[in-house]
Amino acid sequence: MKTPLNYTGNKSRLMDQFASHFPKNVGVFVDLFCGGATVGLSVNAKRIIFIDNNLNVINLLKHLSKYNFDTLLPRLEKLIKKYGLSYSAKFGYKRYRNGIEKTDNNGLKVYNTSGYYKLRSDYNSMENKSSKEALDMLYVLVVYAFNNDMRFNRSGEFNLPIGKTDLNKNNIKKIKQYIDRVKKIDSVFICGDFREEKIQKILMKADFIYADPPYLLGDAVYNEMGNWTEQTEQELINLLEVLNKNKKKFALSNVLNKVGASNKPLSDWIFRRTDLHIVDINYHYRSASYNKINRHSKEREVLITNYI
Repeated sequence: MKTPLNYTGNKSRLMDQFASHFPKNVGVFVDLFCGGATVGLSVNAKRIIFIDNNLNVINLLKHLSKYNFDTLLPRLEKLIKKYGLSYSAKFGYKRYRNGIEKTDNNGLKVYNTSGYYKLRSDYNSMENKSSKEALDMLYVLVVYAFNNDMRFNRSGEFNLPIGKTDLNKNNIKKIKQYIDRVKKIDSVFICGDFREEKIQKILMKADFIYADPPYLLGDAVYNEMGNWTEQTEQELINLLEVLNKNKKKFALSNVLNKVGASNKPLSDWIFRRTDLHIVDINYHYRSASYNKINRHSKEREVLITNYI
């Protein structure tokens, strides 16, 4: 399923492939590096734990899970009206394109520019980013932002530019599906780093862990500031070794090579081990960053498991 947050690297189009390689009848499933929560929401398990080190991501997912759609929508509509943003799900697309040439491919960008940047400025000036009002504003920002994504600078300010879409029928469908699904499962959202003791204790009690870390060879939004290094990659590998020794099943998504570059820590690890199973992922989804969209790069994306 697709979730309200189109977090870079989300696996919605890969779930059919993953499903055939995930174990059945899982008790506690941990979606480590959960991002937009696509994988965790798509599996069947008695309990699903979503973990990410991005507090804004976790707060937004938790926030949206608290309400019924009919309760949330009026608050979103109030913000849309306040900032003069388009609302094509209710009023249609053409209403906001009057006077714009058909050859113009900027969608609703022109109409929403002023309101979007005012909303972004007001959100960034708020002291309590965890308040209900702030999280409503954050979700609206995500809907109208470039690629429906989320990005913050080192000062903690939301800094994605405006996108081309709005609260359209597709975004309405995604938020409805998310709310419906999350209310049917036993779930918990936790902010934390995989290296923290509290997170590792959770992993040791899990039945299955799916890890989708930032890719060392990636150019996505979450890796623009170089927060994921070879050392971080090795630290994750070390944790997976511990999980393996404790007979914890895991699956790791990653990229082994891309445009002549190789993920050395991962490649070395696979070469040393004979009990890991490598599944090549056939679908090459689009990887989007702020400045470019890399549609044609050749890379080997894999799912690595410690079970058959």
